[in-house]
Amino acid sequence: MRANEGNGKRIREWVETALGQEEADLVILNGSLVNVYTGEIQENLSVGIKGARIVYVGEAPRYLVGDNTQVIDALGMYITPGFLDPHTHMDSIFQCAEYARFAVPHGNTTTISESAMIANAAGRDGVAWFIEDSRGLPLRIFILTPSMIPPFPEYETSKGFSFEDFRELIKEDFVLGVGETYWPRVLDLDERAIERYALAQELGKTREGHAAGARDEKLIAYCAAGTSSCHEATTAQEALERLRLGMGVMVREGYIRRELEAISPIKDLGLDLRGVMLCTDLADPQMLIQQGCMDELVRRAISFGFDPVTAIQMVTINPANYFGLRDLGGIAPGKVADLLILSDLREVVVTRVIKDGMVVAEDGRLVEEPPRHRYPGPAYHTFALERVQENDFRISFHGKKAQVRVVDVINETITKEMQAELQVNGGNLPPHPEKDILKMAHIYKHSRQLQRVLGFVHGLGIREGAVATSLIWDTNNILTVGATEREMAFAVNRLLEHQGGFIVVRGERVIAEFPMPICGIISDLRLEEIAQRMNDVEEGCRALGCTVPRPFLTLQTLVFTGLPYLRLTDRGLVDIRKREFVDLIL
Repeated sequence: MRANEGNGKRIREWVETALGQEEADLVILNGSLVNVYTGEIQENLSVGIKGARIVYVGEAPRYLVGDNTQVIDALGMYITPGFLDPHTHMDSIFQCAEYARFAVPHGNTTTISESAMIANAAGRDGVAWFIEDSRGLPLRIFILTPSMIPPFPEYETSKGFSFEDFRELIKEDFVLGVGETYWPRVLDLDERAIERYALAQELGKTREGHAAGARDEKLIAYCAAGTSSCHEATTAQEALERLRLGMGVMVREGYIRRELEAISPIKDLGLDLRGVMLCTDLADPQMLIQQGCMDELVRRAISFGFDPVTAIQMVTINPANYFGLRDLGGIAPGKVADLLILSDLREVVVTRVIKDGMVVAEDGRLVEEPPRHRYPGPAYHTFALERVQENDFRISFHGKKAQVRVVDVINETITKEMQAELQVNGGNLPPHPEKDILKMAHIYKHSRQLQRVLGFVHGLGIREGAVATSLIWDTNNILTVGATEREMAFAVNRLLEHQGGFIVVRGERVIAEFPMPICGIISDLRLEEIAQRMNDVEEGCRALGCTVPRPFLTLQTLVFTGLPYLRLTDRGLVDIRKREFVDLIL
């Protein structure tokens, strides 16, 4: 049967079912329907479903119910569209099935994920493996293409993702647009950004933004290039500026940042909020296990004063319209049958989840356990480097003292430059943990021959031991910080044994570890174990004296070139504001 004949047959079935000439597969009776199109709650309505589509919305469609029709009585309950997360990163930390195991029972039926992390870590192959991981689940996952991998090749190195790889991927139907592209790259007229934006425009796909720090004419120019969203607004005023320029505003409320409370005053301005969406950016495993996902974000929005219907629109019709997903995001005849049944609207208590016309979760649990995708063997062996030595972390210097630049940790994600005078020991500039100055190394993972750059960091508070990780934005190479070169080498070698993750050591003893053997950035553990390992890493860091609030996050972002000001890459020490390499020793 040709494709159009198959579609024609389905359309006939939908029409005949709506007219009562065929029985529905599923009918939900007597519910209070949250109509996200009109912003109202319609009492005592019923929904009829045939296959994966809604065919009827109205009062008591008894003529749709036949001997084989599944009937759900929703009296006293609310019927809403399935929830969408418009911006997250599912290509690191946990596998897609583990996310689905917790997110779907809490109402998530659709997620839009970036793929830049795994592209940096494992290139084209990594992205292909991730796409396979995203399939066959009770969750619809759309992908955004990696944008520029790495973002700043003049300063850093990663596995890479070529324009040819990009061009092949973005044509796929399940790819909605270009992943977040840092605004300086666009305003610099970087050829990679321009050619990717141009192809996305030709295909009618979105260009996702990352506009942290862009204001006034810079933000206007960023929009002029075609950038269509931003998830970096931190205040109501920043959100308003973006809305006025036609950008979709994705309000973060997840693991990395929580800005919903600060942006919530925008609800009091009497504005049209169709461009506002809620997103996780990265779902917190602890939140997924203990509180939920998008349902928790809706609860928080309501607690900050948003009307419940408005809050639900921000996770349904708003993101669906933004991405041009015309069949998703609402409850109406002809739409995909992604629906939720809530027992409490303000508390957002999800009792049933229906995706593609099938009940996939009830009372907080999936009807069927999702299949666990097994990544292929090469995904578990993405490090060319095999071993390091203590001497690899020495900084040779002839003299008694040296004046050096130090990366100073200001908060969880921002650094600045400071200078310090360090004593030399045996021709080596060692760490000085007594001054809260540790040595750090950024190591390129894809070379058998050691390629590393050394530097110093202040502000972590670690007094002993060392930490190593391969989960570092964006390059996902290897970062280690430590109080001694010996402990740094031990931590890195342990990391290489696991083929990635987070390692915390004291002396020659591992005190906490979180293996991430899939491309060096994804764990194959269950989510409960992942949450525990993340906690263990943070407790291990604190046992070494670490004083930053969330060391698991701070160490990921310590060498991140997307934020100011001083960063250590695998190619050198970079002043991000001046966009130039600077000397370690002054």
